[in-house]
Amino acid sequence: MKLYPAMRAKMGSWPYFIVRMRMREIAKEVDLAEDLFEDNQLRDHMQRTRNKGRVERDLVNYLVDQEDRLFSSIVVAAVGGSPSWQPVEEIDSVDAPTVFSQLFKGSVGALMFAEEPQYYVLDGQHRVSAIKLLVAGEAPKTCEDGFLDEVLSVIVVLPEDREGGGRTWRQRYRRLFTSLNRWAERTDRDTNIIMDEDDRFAILTRRLISRHHFFSAAGRQKSSYRVLTKGRNIRSGAPHFTTLQILYEMNQRLLTSATRLQLGWPPPGRARDPFLQQRPPEEELERNYEELVRCWDVLIDLLPDLGTDPRTRRRHDVRGEDNVLFWPIGQVMLADLVRELLNRSGFDESAHGKDEMVKTLQPLAGLNWDLHEAPWRYLLLTGPHDEGARWRMRSEDRKKAVDCGKKLVLWLVGSEPAETEKELRTEWQSLLYPLPDEAKVTRCWAELVAQLRGKDV
Repeated sequence: MKLYPAMRAKMGSWPYFIVRMRMREIAKEVDLAEDLFEDNQLRDHMQRTRNKGRVERDLVNYLVDQEDRLFSSIVVAAVGGSPSWQPVEEIDSVDAPTVFSQLFKGSVGALMFAEEPQYYVLDGQHRVSAIKLLVAGEAPKTCEDGFLDEVLSVIVVLPEDREGGGRTWRQRYRRLFTSLNRWAERTDRDTNIIMDEDDRFAILTRRLISRHHFFSAAGRQKSSYRVLTKGRNIRSGAPHFTTLQILYEMNQRLLTSATRLQLGWPPPGRARDPFLQQRPPEEELERNYEELVRCWDVLIDLLPDLGTDPRTRRRHDVRGEDNVLFWPIGQVMLADLVRELLNRSGFDESAHGKDEMVKTLQPLAGLNWDLHEAPWRYLLLTGPHDEGARWRMRSEDRKKAVDCGKKLVLWLVGSEPAETEKELRTEWQSLLYPLPDEAKVTRCWAELVAQLRGKDV
């Protein structure tokens, strides 16, 4: 007989039991649906397709490297075993205080199986897969002593009509899987940045908002009049300079030098990486923060427009009041340009200071960042092309347009050879939308060349 001390509860038509299992027991007794059932047809499929990369890269690393690890309860379905339940007050005539009997009557007791049941995971298959790999010694890493005896809460569910014929129990478990997973809501990106205590870029972004004179605001530190903490995009007329998600992304790109990429930092944009699950030492965090502050200080000094009222910098319908650097697409591009210029100059964060950074980034101050001017007009800001249409930020071929814009900036500041002009013009012209007439194209390119030579057309 299999017996578990358990708490009994019920929700809807599902009785369920909360039991505790050691890691070694989970690895031995809890199976994956793919190991128990044939699912040659869609109607027989009992579980989502497993992402082995997530198991081996993310969850194994989490269990091995995270001292504060904690998994939420896994939910398993019991198949067979002739289960029964006996409350504690009926077991061996327990002489319990009256208050105890009233408090736990009918809910604390023993879950018993007359025969060996089969368990498979309804919710938590990736967590169970990681545990199995570690217990079997098949993971790239090994866990510390004592891991096998760590305890995880397991919710065991039993369908009330488990003895019914046909496919009833399969249908009910498949329906329960959908209930557990389809309607579950993951924490959003903003919440992750606000809460994460391991991801260095999230930590540094919060510090920037709390401490830096440009981003911080008086009063509650979680609020900043410059940073919108909901969503990635920002609308015209909003008083904020940027959004939390974009600031995080900019900070990651500003700090991720070519040297650090070689040392194992993840490329910007990779949201799931073991590197982001390991909090660096406080001294390293503070050094990163000082670098970030220096970079932002230089940018704010070189580009004074950044300190102007955002409400007058995001207006597509007003020439002179629509600035590339106030839109997410331009802010991420700016961070990439800063990092590229620093990399190309051989800037060393540990050896060079603010003066060297100013000298390297100074050319950015001489560029025209007005979206209605070259090279942005028709490239990032697409013009009216139908009756009643308005200027809008580019959506079609956006990445190609941004990449072209970065190449043009590097050429304008002298970081690209002059002989690339013909090739750049061809690429730029092919991306203009809607394509202006030849006279306008020629005029726009002349404006670009004028910026290159430092004079007006």
